[in-house]
Order: sequence, then structure tokens, then C-alpha cells
Amino acid sequence: MSLLEDDLSCPVCTDVFREPVLLSCGHSFCRQCINDHWTASGSRSCPVCRQLSPQEPLSNLGLRNACETYLKERRSEKQRDDEPKCHIHGEKLQLFCKIDEMPICSQCKKGAHRYHKTQTLQQSVRQRKEKLKAALCSAEKTMSSLKNGTTQDAEVSRYIQFQTLQTEKMLKEEFKKLHQFLKKEEEGRIAVLNREEKDKRGRINSIIQGRIRSLSDMIREVEEEIKEDDIDFLQNYTSMMSRIECALLEPMLCSESLIDVPKHLGNLKYKVWKNMKDVCPYYPLALNPNTAPPCFSVSDDLTSVTSCVHQRDNTNPLYRNCMVLGNVGYGDGVHTFTVEVGNSRHWTVGVCLEPLSLVYGLKRDGDLYHLLTSQIMFKMKANPKAVRVKVEDYYDLWFRRWRKVTFFDAKTDCRFAEMSRVPLGRRLLPFVIPGERAGPLRVVPADVTLTHEQTEQKLSFIQRYRVCFLFGFGFVMVCFLYYYGDFDTGNTMSDRANESVSYL
Repeated sequence: MSLLEDDLSCPVCTDVFREPVLLSCGHSFCRQCINDHWTASGSRSCPVCRQLSPQEPLSNLGLRNACETYLKERRSEKQRDDEPKCHIHGEKLQLFCKIDEMPICSQCKKGAHRYHKTQTLQQSVRQRKEKLKAALCSAEKTMSSLKNGTTQDAEVSRYIQFQTLQTEKMLKEEFKKLHQFLKKEEEGRIAVLNREEKDKRGRINSIIQGRIRSLSDMIREVEEEIKEDDIDFLQNYTSMMSRIECALLEPMLCSESLIDVPKHLGNLKYKVWKNMKDVCPYYPLALNPNTAPPCFSVSDDLTSVTSCVHQRDNTNPLYRNCMVLGNVGYGDGVHTFTVEVGNSRHWTVGVCLEPLSLVYGLKRDGDLYHLLTSQIMFKMKANPKAVRVKVEDYYDLWFRRWRKVTFFDAKTDCRFAEMSRVPLGRRLLPFVIPGERAGPLRVVPADVTLTHEQTEQKLSFIQRYRVCFLFGFGFVMVCFLYYYGDFDTGNTMSDRANESVSYL
């Protein structure tokens, strides 16, 4: 502790004076310290000289100013000691390197940062504080927009709610159709069962009525013959017993007389599902409305898309494309989908790599057809009403595996365009683009679907027998070299034999 700090310290608390007061004896103390001392001792004596001070102590303004000045200088000195310094040169960091984004000292400026752009540390701090304030203003505006519900997040939230309501409505309508179909199917099958019951019970009732009439006639005849005289009765006894026994015989009924239960319940669910396929077609591709721009309208069943003249309400705030993508991506194997284009003269169909990069599609613009990602343009004599797109794997001459995209006229099954050397390893997403003010593009339901196992068998045929092909080719080459090598060797040996004979 320095001498100056000793002079400015309270004798009671030994700390720098806080609100110093002066007693009548001339000694100074902190106001709180002298009050606490007097309260504890019970007398108003000076803690130093024990002299009584009947008057109230006076504020020592000069001493208070001196203490405040001393404390201020001590804080400044402490701040200077706590300032970070260059860990290399030990000097105060006064500059800021704009290249390395770090504070430096004057020695660093002369050395490693000689050719770097620098500015004073205060200027750098001021500029960055201004940038932070601007960023904070943007953050405050964003927060205000979030509270007011005017940001894109709020739009997405409202659109999700709209999608949920629309989807729920469509689900109810579709299941209502299914319920109606099942109800109609149930009523029809119960009606068939009731008709069969009526028919077969009518036959049994006819047999019963016939037997009743037959037995009634037989009983009446036998009763009359019983009344005859004894001789006639005995002569007719055998025939009467035969008639009674024949009348009592049960008719021979087979299982066909009963309800044909297997016809009604056998594979019932499958039969209903088979009939349901007529009203519930399978579409190999469903259009994803989340990828449709505001100028396109996707049907409720996700099977067709039309270009709109006016922008739709409640549009998707997250759309990023100018096309409508399919809901499935195609990997390795054979994949096919058909799009009905009708008489539209402006449309585009095809596939694109995921994520959206290269596009392998066919575009019609009036009478011209254009293969995307290439400069090939052509015309067709008969314009297709439906285009089938087929994606499949193939091997080139060097047994390298690729994919190709082929376009067919779905009606004639005629191939009219093809794009090869499509890379593997990334999925291909189907897409459609309807032209402006043109008819809708519709996905055609599939009649036959190919199972995964069949697909793998068709795809892996060449791959499985590739080794056989290579082995066969190698075997032919070895035989070829062996044959011609042996022929040349034979000629050489005969020539040498002739030379030896001549020598002898």
C-alpha cells in the first residue's frame, strides 16, 4: 500500500474514505465507520485520541475530492494493466489487420503484416459496432414481422393449415366414394344371395308339395282298398305295400340344392378389390402439388395439371421450380409412365436428376420437337396424343453401365426419341410442364405393373452373363492365336529340315 493511500485511508476500516467526516479533534473517519463505533462504544469519543466530540461531525469535502481522484486514477491504471497486449512483442494492440481479421501492435505492422491493409483499433471497433447495430435493426424488424405474422414462416404455417383442410376434404370425398361403392357391392351380392335362396327354396317347396299330393292320393286309395272284401284285399296287399314304401322314400337331393356358399364368400375380398380396380385405377405417378408454381393448377386427384391464366389463391410460398415434379424418384431398373397430351401443341415431359440439375425431357413447341440438354430438333408426321417415357439401364460396348430415357407414342408403341448416357447413382424425378392456355396434361393409369423381382431379372441378365461373354471372347482369341502360331511354327520346322537335307 502506497503512502498516499495510507493518508487517504480510514483508521477504522483501513480502506479509502467513503463520505469522510471531520471531528472536533481534527481526525477524519468514514461517516458509517464513526457512527458504528459510537453506537458500539456508547460514547462519542474519537477512536484515535479518545477526545469527546459533542458536535455532529462535518463533511470533509477536500478529503472526499482527494479520495475520488485517487480512486479514479487507480481504476485507470488497472484498466491499462488489464489491456490485452501482443503475445509476440508484448506491446499494446493499437491496429487491426483487415486481411487476417485480428488486432496487432506496431511491431507486427512492421513485420509479418507489413503489406496488409490495417486501420486503427478504434476505427475497426466503430465500424463493426455500426454493422452490428444495423444487423440488430434487421433482427428487430424480423421479430416484429414474426409477431405480426407477415414473414414467410407465417405464410407457410397458414398454407399448411389450408393444405390440411383441403386434403381432409378430399380424403372424406374419396372415402365417401369408396363407401358408396362397397355399399353398392354389398347390396348387389346380398341381392344375388337372396335370388338364389328364393330359387332353391322354391324348388324344395315344389318337391314338398308334390310329395304331399302324392301321399294324399296314395292314402285315399289305400283306405278305399282296405274297405274291399278279404279276397280282393289280400290280392292287392303286396301292391299297396309297395306303393306305401315308394311314397315314403326320401327324394335324392344333392349339394347343389343348397346355397353355394363358396360362390358368395370364396375370395370375396379379392373379387371386391378386382371390381374396385375399375373405379379405382392405379396411377404409377402422382403429381406433387408442392412443386407447382402459382401459374399451374394440379387436379385434386393429383393426376393432371393445367396452365392457369390467373394466379391461384393460397399459393405455395415455397415453390422453387417452373415444372411439376412427380412424387417418386427412379433409381436403377426399368420405370415407365405415360402422359396424355391430347391436341396440345405446347408441353414438356421427361425426367431430371435429383437434386434438380440436368433435365432429360422432350418439349413440343408447335410443330417442332426439341430434346432438352441437346440441340436436336425434329418434326413428326403424326403427333402423339399420349407420350410414354421409359427409363432403363443399358451397357455400352465397353460394358459400362448407363441409363437412357426413351420417348414412345403410347398408341402405336413407336419410339421417336431417345437420350442416352444418363449417369447412375442419382434418382430421376419425372416432371411435366403444360403450355400456356393449352389443354391439361394427364397421367395415364397403368394396366400392368412389373414386380421388383421381374425388373431385377430383366436388368441383371447381361450383368450376370457378362463374365461368360468375356470368357468366350478370350477363348476365341486364344484359339485364334494358337492356331496361327502353330501354323507358323510348322512352316519354320519344315524349312529347317529341308535346309539340313540340302547340306547333307
